[in-house]
Amino acid sequence: MNTNGTHRVQAGFTLVELMVALLLGLLVIGAAGSLFLSNRRVYGSTEAVNRIQENQRTAFELMARDIREAGGNPCTRNVVNMLDVSKPSGSYWTDWGNGVSGTEGTGGAPDSITLSLANGASIAVTSNDDPSANIGVASTAGLSTGDILMVCNAEVAAIFQVTGLPSGSIQHNSGSGDPGNLEKPFQLDQKTFDSNPSGNASGYCYLPNTASPNPNCLNQPSNSPTQVIKPVAVRWYLAGNGRGGTSLYRQEIGNGGKSVQTPGEIAEGVTDMQIAYKIDGANSFVAATAVAPDQWKQVIAVSLVLTVEAVSGAMSNSDTRGTGGAVMARSLTDVITLRNHVSVQ
Repeated sequence: MNTNGTHRVQAGFTLVELMVALLLGLLVIGAAGSLFLSNRRVYGSTEAVNRIQENQRTAFELMARDIREAGGNPCTRNVVNMLDVSKPSGSYWTDWGNGVSGTEGTGGAPDSITLSLANGASIAVTSNDDPSANIGVASTAGLSTGDILMVCNAEVAAIFQVTGLPSGSIQHNSGSGDPGNLEKPFQLDQKTFDSNPSGNASGYCYLPNTASPNPNCLNQPSNSPTQVIKPVAVRWYLAGNGRGGTSLYRQEIGNGGKSVQTPGEIAEGVTDMQIAYKIDGANSFVAATAVAPDQWKQVIAVSLVLTVEAVSGAMSNSDTRGTGGAVMARSLTDVITLRNHVSVQ
């Protein structure tokens, strides 16, 4: 009790005021929560679309590099095949100069494409002043007997098989190996090589001696660097990725099909790949089944359609779904011109 006779008024919330405050607080929290969930859904959907686009960019960029370089090498388009194409391993390289070949998926299945390339690390040639069975090189590191290689300068490239690795050189004898070399000397063009299958004396020398030239060398010095490189075939295809989806894979195949690398996963979520080819002089693109065996060397462009769907990864499954609950997917088309085919100058 107050000594001056007055009473203190006690202030506080009534039950009604408290309930109104709680109700207003719940409305604010609900609105904020709804806004948060809405933003979360937008973020998830945007992230899913971004991942689709990123996978498409990666797939198109890496595939386009290989397609543009199909049939190419560091030196020249004049390629002579020295291998014995009558043997199974040699037949792998019969159409190497075509640069590109494809298979059509049956029943709506994805297509695949195989490209011939020679654009890896090279080894400098140090001597080749007579058409013998040896090429002098700066190094034989990473090479093995039986490897299929390409030697080239600005005039000619030759595909051959290694029959031995003497110190500081690569041997390319004839009459041994699988598929083996049809003859020992290199020649300037395929027609000359094919017309002299038993010739083992005269031929093309990549680095002829200018001071005392060997009479069996059929050419003057080209004055261009000479190098050795491994030609490979690169296959692009779709396959299951072990995570419940499909991915785009790249696989290198060398040595006449004897050396097959483990496929590399390039882009996940790729569900379809449709490929068409434009033959020089044609008005439209056609499927692989419409390209005759002798027309692959005339293909000048490739039309590529990739369908990529959203994959959850670190996101929830709801983030990958759009209208009607269907998984979001995008299809994109690109047309790629081959740089190294005969018709493309």
